[in-house]
Amino acid sequence: MGVNKYGVGEPLESEAVKALDPFTVPTPPKSLEITNVTKESMTLCWARPDSDGGNEISGYVIERREKNSLRWIRVNKKPVYDLRIKSSGLREGCEYEYRVYAENAAGLSLPSDPSPLIKAEDPVFLPSPPSRPKIMDHTRSHITIGWTKPLFDGGGPIIGYTVEYKLTSETDWSTAIQSLRGTEYTVMSLTSGAEYVFRVRSVNKTGTSDPSDASEPQVAKEREEEPVFDIDNEMRKTLVVKAGDSFTMTVPFRGKPIPNVLWSKPDTDLRTRANIDSSDNRTSLTVEKATRNDSGKYTLTLQNIVNTASLTLIVKVLDSPGPPSNIIVKDVTKESAVLCWEA
Repeated sequence: MGVNKYGVGEPLESEAVKALDPFTVPTPPKSLEITNVTKESMTLCWARPDSDGGNEISGYVIERREKNSLRWIRVNKKPVYDLRIKSSGLREGCEYEYRVYAENAAGLSLPSDPSPLIKAEDPVFLPSPPSRPKIMDHTRSHITIGWTKPLFDGGGPIIGYTVEYKLTSETDWSTAIQSLRGTEYTVMSLTSGAEYVFRVRSVNKTGTSDPSDASEPQVAKEREEEPVFDIDNEMRKTLVVKAGDSFTMTVPFRGKPIPNVLWSKPDTDLRTRANIDSSDNRTSLTVEKATRNDSGKYTLTLQNIVNTASLTLIVKVLDSPGPPSNIIVKDVTKESAVLCWEA
């Protein structure tokens, strides 16, 4: 109202004005990242908002939410002042997302963009390589290798192996198989007479390990192994049978190439007296209605290009004695006589 010597004038009203702080809430924090993930906790990091709203940031509020849940749960009871916080008390195997608010004297900002869903689980690293593969078997067209599991699985289960091979004269490796479950594999369709080396990689959910040391070089050829009898001491004992009974002697063996088999007995043609049955890894000799003439030493001989092996088995046939012969009576008196005979 105006005032002069004549008095007070009519009042003048202004437009309505609202009393507000001279600042606003901050903009949302940015660059939210999740690090140091374990089965029980995660660490959150973020950057300051682009604008503090004209007033100093007094703290940050963090919320989390489980996958498929509608409810956000506050992580910190009081605002934190750092740009980092550890979220603990998580459930192993559950997936979580997070968001962050900035706070100043005017209040809370809008939430930051939510983080990607992160599963609460211990970290898994790349595994170490398996052991150096060993040559288990080979032919002219394939080679079988075997290995043992890596010493370190990276913190997660080994889900498979990758087998690689190459000619010793080349530098580039070829992949024979991926995601193999076992610890033995046969590489097929190799070139006969060519020399190969092999290596193996371990695989877990994080990825593939460095390769193992390469195997010893191996030529694709038939395996050579000297003949060996696979029998125990019991088999070497004398076989005792009754006359008239049948008996069979079965002998397992091994050798590469498959050895030739020969049964023999002095003064006896076993091809007519016995039944001989042989396969790639065993042989048997059967005699029907044994007589005392079937007693004696039976020799089994195995022979291939590597070596020769022999085994002697003894058979004893027990028979009832025959009647005495050539009975002679001598030194006869009225009270006695002496008898002599041949058994």
